[in-house]
Amino acid sequence: MRSTAFHLFCILLLTLGMRLDAQENPAPTQSDRFVAGEALAIDVVLDTLAFLNGGYPIDSAGYVDLPVLGKVIVGGRTRDEVETFLGAKLANYLKDTHIKAVPAIRITWLGHWVKAGQYYVSPHATVWEAVYMAGGIAGERNLDKLVVRRGSETLEIPVLDGYSNGATLAGTGIRSGDIVIIPVPRADEGFWYWFRETLTLTAQIATIATAAMSTYLVYVTLDNQ
Repeated sequence: MRSTAFHLFCILLLTLGMRLDAQENPAPTQSDRFVAGEALAIDVVLDTLAFLNGGYPIDSAGYVDLPVLGKVIVGGRTRDEVETFLGAKLANYLKDTHIKAVPAIRITWLGHWVKAGQYYVSPHATVWEAVYMAGGIAGERNLDKLVVRRGSETLEIPVLDGYSNGATLAGTGIRSGDIVIIPVPRADEGFWYWFRETLTLTAQIATIATAAMSTYLVYVTLDNQ
């Protein structure tokens, strides 16, 4: 009887340990795996000048072409698998083998951005972080005309709301291959834009001044009577 109880107790402890281990080390999700046709972003955490830092496209067969190593299959592999593999293979070439390898998507910032261009970025990065990579917005003009293009389709994606709220790219609705566009102000509208703004402000000041003068004259007239 005691032996049976002891065995049951051991089984209970083993089951509890397995559950705790599963909670601490959850199974990799699909977003933690590298996908053919997307990208791999590498960051050697303690060596910002490491030759390996940067983004690398993954071809349709799941291979990525890396410095020193050449073509390596990463498609379908998890982050842990790729980080462990790179750390072991490049130990003789890096000052630090704590490598951060992240599945990344392709985003293009086009138009009125400080550093417009194409970037590899994690879909779990916030919109703010992604905009930071592009150097930020070059100016407020045409900001209300921001659009997202996916192929030939123009999408209604609240990029500015995601920027303000700290939402992720995936949470905002941005997908790999999307193009985020802010139209560049035309060179020939620069003078006229500021001229119109100045003229409008001057007219407003003149209206206020005229109203104040009229009120003053009425007050003086009434006072003299």
